[in-house]
Amino acid sequence: MVEKALREHTQGSRQMILEAALRLAAERGYVGTTMALVRRATGLPPSSLYWHFPNKDQLLAEALEHGYARWHGRVPRWESKPTDGDLREGLLANLRRTTSDTRDANADWWRMGLMLALESGPTVGDGPRQRFLQIRTQTLAGFEMWWSGAVDLPPAHIETLARLTLAAHDGLFIHVQTDEYAELDPLRQRLADGLAAIADHLRKQDPAATPEAVDLPPVTYEGRSGSREKLVAAALEVAAESGYEGASISRICAAAGLPASSVYWHFANKDDLFSAAVDDSYRAWQSAQSSWRPPRADCDWSTELPRMLTPLVASLHRLPPFLRIGLMLVLPKRSEPLPGRDRFLAVRLQSRADFADWLRGALGENGAAHADEMATLMLAIADGLLFAEALDSAGMPPATTSDLLARLVTATPFHTQISH
Repeated sequence: MVEKALREHTQGSRQMILEAALRLAAERGYVGTTMALVRRATGLPPSSLYWHFPNKDQLLAEALEHGYARWHGRVPRWESKPTDGDLREGLLANLRRTTSDTRDANADWWRMGLMLALESGPTVGDGPRQRFLQIRTQTLAGFEMWWSGAVDLPPAHIETLARLTLAAHDGLFIHVQTDEYAELDPLRQRLADGLAAIADHLRKQDPAATPEAVDLPPVTYEGRSGSREKLVAAALEVAAESGYEGASISRICAAAGLPASSVYWHFANKDDLFSAAVDDSYRAWQSAQSSWRPPRADCDWSTELPRMLTPLVASLHRLPPFLRIGLMLVLPKRSEPLPGRDRFLAVRLQSRADFADWLRGALGENGAAHADEMATLMLAIADGLLFAEALDSAGMPPATTSDLLARLVTATPFHTQISH
């Protein structure tokens, strides 16, 4: 009886520790989650924590696994394509199943994993990241298996479809975090149309074809010699290593080679500094992008849109600082949003509005009513491609990806009615 009670107590303590660690990591990221915080959250003595987990790295790796196992138990792998052979309906049914559980605690493992993609410094342990990468590898293999049964295409094309499907899941997850009133079903329907259209397009493509290389000018920050610019550059550098929580004023000033007093000469506080960092890095990124001005009247949107998207897709290989920092402010699951988050969301809204205005001008009245949805999906897939680059090293050439992205967002039931 004593042994049984001890075993049940031990199992209960372990479960409590895993739940607390997962919740804290979803709020604070890897660096911001400490063993001391987990101990306080559980009310257990330090000896209990270290009895189960020798260090934070192992604890967070097992917490991520624990969260994933619970989620996976509720959301199993994709079901086979319907017997009537309707690819689009099969895609839509599965997308509804696997993207419906993104707001509650069951998705904290996903949130934690994406945050790990953004924290890449020496203070971030390998355990949780490696476990998340294993989960993604398994997920990608599952999507490849599904696509292999759904369409008759070469393995290279199957892999492309699977990678786009994974990027779409990450992108829709991010979209929900940036818009609490987000309606996912219109995007799921558009995504199902788009993936089906890409599968049809790939049937006619040579999987061994090599697309043209894309060269982009380097992204630079003008005037970095000033103390303000040095602080902004240091904030971006430190946050890229350790996330928002780990980017303390002292660490930022040390990286900039400036005294702490210099921060308060230029910025009211750390939050003001990060808002400036989002603004400055966004402007630097935007200068290397296509100009999303209204298209010419004789524009052939089917060729012009991929050309416009190529610089954006290529820039994702560099993990643009404003996106990296902005997503660090968006992903944490806080009761009170992190300061600086609103500035990043304003930048995203402006980008989406620019995309939508261009699409309205290019597609004419047949597509104008759907331009906002198309632009929203375009932004969501771009987010997913960013994480694919950070985590999976997909290596899809920008010209190929931008062509597929253009086809995905414009493939709708009324697609054939849009004149070129």
